[in-house]
Amino acid sequence: MNNLDANSLIIFHHVATTGSLTKAAQTLDLSRSALSHRIKTIEMRLGCQLLIRTTRSITLTDAGYRLANYANRIAATLSEANLLANGLNQDAAGLVRISAPAGLSSAWLRPLIMAYMQANPHISIDLRASEHAVDITKDPFDLAIRVTTTPPENVVAKKLFDVSWWLCGSPELTTRFADDLAVPDLSAIPLAGFARASQLHEIELTRAQEKLTVMRSPILISNELEVVRDAARQSLAMAILPDYYVKQDVQTGRLKRLLPEWVIDAGYGKQAYALHLPRRMMPLRVKRLIDSLSQ
Repeated sequence: MNNLDANSLIIFHHVATTGSLTKAAQTLDLSRSALSHRIKTIEMRLGCQLLIRTTRSITLTDAGYRLANYANRIAATLSEANLLANGLNQDAAGLVRISAPAGLSSAWLRPLIMAYMQANPHISIDLRASEHAVDITKDPFDLAIRVTTTPPENVVAKKLFDVSWWLCGSPELTTRFADDLAVPDLSAIPLAGFARASQLHEIELTRAQEKLTVMRSPILISNELEVVRDAARQSLAMAILPDYYVKQDVQTGRLKRLLPEWVIDAGYGKQAYALHLPRRMMPLRVKRLIDSLSQ
């Protein structure tokens, strides 16, 4: 068998990418004559010509192009292995820059970040909480947490958990509108809602084949979940809120989940994702953080 070793492929990779025996020899710390001899040995072993040599330049034959594709992959894999070997300790330390929605940050992300930093004392965190969805292909973030149904196509999206949107109200409001909720008819019940823009999405509730639309204009709209939750707590309105933000209020009885058998589409996504740029060598500190959050 005319097998090539990895070292021969690396040598050919440098010749193919530089287009020069002299430059490749300098990179490999070989003499030009020694490198030329190695290439001839490879050609003899394969039984085909890989390079067309002139006095001024070299070009690849068809066989050379095909071999170069494989040699490039080997070189890239070796480069990654060297990066990993040389940076295992350093790569696990340093700064992680995160963008996350404010409500998700305060209710879910913040305690996890604190726990992660305690377990990894060499990690620094720069957390920016905003409902504005940053573009991590342009903005300087290692990681973006977003609630959406369709994550951007130009990034890697790691699903963290499902998000349900709940219709909630205080015990006092629930009693006051008990007859309307029994029908159910939501048209007379004041509504407060979360919105990233100046208007709410159309809110639709479904149960099997049944559909129910919230028809009344909201008495309050805010891009801060805390404001919407406060309106519900103070019996000013029923509110549409994500489960991760309002679950504790429901468990303690401060708020009640209204029409729990209905599924609510609030138009703001049904999954939480961790988004990062597609890269072969993601910093270990970022990978570990994503793994921690996904657990």
